[in-house]
Amino acid sequence: MFSTETTGLDTEKDVVLSIGAIGIEDGKIIVKDSFDITILQEKFNPEVALKNGILNNSKEKISQEEAISQFVNYLGNATLIGHRVNFDIAMINQALDKLQAGRLKNEALDVEIMYQKWQQLAEDKQFSIDELATTFKISKSDRHTASGDAYITALIFLKLKQRLKL
Repeated sequence: MFSTETTGLDTEKDVVLSIGAIGIEDGKIIVKDSFDITILQEKFNPEVALKNGILNNSKEKISQEEAISQFVNYLGNATLIGHRVNFDIAMINQALDKLQAGRLKNEALDVEIMYQKWQQLAEDKQFSIDELATTFKISKSDRHTASGDAYITALIFLKLKQRLKL
């Protein structure tokens, strides 16, 4: 599971603020196998930081190059699972492109698409992570942080995996 917090939704102009990930093995969330990093920003926008729970002095931040490098090493060849995962992958790939470091080649699964298949809904019907969490009675107390969203997505994934019998 992984999630990013970004300055916006434009994969060309916006940047990654933080990356959160958590491992799943044998149908269980492995809390000790987690990744949570905040990227040092050249320009600090308090409005974006407050929305994403990233305050200028909230925790240690590292350079984008170091953060992306650590994340790619953390991932290895794991399957990337997320909510609207293609956006998060595009944001990581944009950062990798700037570093001239290739692109992610990992397989990916999207919990929103899994939900659509389970409910037999059209792919154009969208569901926010909040709506999916509510459907499965999952607490949203740590929303809008990359690591919090990754954890909520992990819980959603496990519920969907069970229902889809994957």
